[in-house]
Amino acid sequence: PGGRGQGPETEATAMLRIENKVIHVVDHALDPELIRELFEWATGSSTCGWRHGDVADAKYSLNPFWGATILCEPRHESDDPSKIEDAHPLAQRLWARLEQGLKPFSFEIRDVFLNGQTFGMENALHTDNPSDEEGWYTVLVYLNPKWHIDYGGETLFYNRARTDVTFAVVPKPGRIVFFDARHQHWARPPTRNTQDLRLTMAFHLTRLPDSPIP
Repeated sequence: PGGRGQGPETEATAMLRIENKVIHVVDHALDPELIRELFEWATGSSTCGWRHGDVADAKYSLNPFWGATILCEPRHESDDPSKIEDAHPLAQRLWARLEQGLKPFSFEIRDVFLNGQTFGMENALHTDNPSDEEGWYTVLVYLNPKWHIDYGGETLFYNRARTDVTFAVVPKPGRIVFFDARHQHWARPPTRNTQDLRLTMAFHLTRLPDSPIP
């Protein structure tokens, strides 16, 4: 991801593999105006459907955070859209840009969520894939238009044994992280240095059978 059609300003790390699972970070691939619009929609509109009470892994933490469903699979039997074509136009615009950058890999969207944390919403260490088989991936987009290093909020990746940090991602504005959903990871909350909502949009994807493996 990040190698096609993103222009000279795009900054991407090399395709990193930890425990034979990909993590890839891309900066400056998204229009700052799109990030601003997404942030303002998510924080200033009731149409995104925020709820309080989401947990990452109830086995390890019941400390809730804010969440909103943008798109989900029909099996959930909810009133939320199940196709990107029916999702909010801003989510459609974001996915069009992400899908372009993900080539030559191709995916089907399972779910899209907004996640919000303020100070003290610790979340929990978890994976986005309940099995140990390759095929599920996550694209995480950081939606805060401004972020200072003192605000914290890093996404930490851990080894499979859950004993040590293997990689850390600062939530820079518009930053994209693409990773194998089997990775153990933890979205850290903001510090006391900001009252802002740490805001991300997560795309949960399934690799299509004819796509190469990232």
